[in-house]
Amino acid sequence: MVRTLSAVRRRSQQIVWQLILCSFSVWLFQLPVIASQSIMLTWMPSSDPNVVRYCIYYGTVSHSYVNQVAVDNTNVVTLSGLADGVTYYLNATAIDGAGLESPFSDELVYTTPSAAATLTVLPGTAGQFSFDVEGVDGYQYVVESSTNLTDWSAVQTNAAPFTFTSAAAPALPQCFYRARYLPQ
Repeated sequence: MVRTLSAVRRRSQQIVWQLILCSFSVWLFQLPVIASQSIMLTWMPSSDPNVVRYCIYYGTVSHSYVNQVAVDNTNVVTLSGLADGVTYYLNATAIDGAGLESPFSDELVYTTPSAAATLTVLPGTAGQFSFDVEGVDGYQYVVESSTNLTDWSAVQTNAAPFTFTSAAAPALPQCFYRARYLPQ
């Protein structure tokens, strides 16, 4: 029988927030992008020598699992494609050579972290434009700029939280900024 599950977070998501400066007006909005996170699950193997497979069940409602992954002869699996900032409920069973499945283990509850950046415009000083980049402490974010929303250039990479300041923005007819999380 499977007793416990443990989870290890994998960072593979990319969330984009954009700050747009157009004609001295500022808008802050989130762009829809696909976010994907993974977790690695490990468990204590069954002491029953007849166990040949484990099934991991998971979903976003407690005790209502819409996803299933079966693994043979291992006590580790990585679940990929998990949404950013969502709570998942996970459970496991052991299956013997005859196909008989054990009862569920204790349910594991895991919430994937959100790595989305929050941008906050700061009061300006003459000739400068600044905003704070808030995100998961210690995660790397890159600030990129564009004058046409097509061609982007990295202008600063730093660990959150940090402040970005540009002296060039007020001199341009329009300048757009975005901050992206950089998965490691």
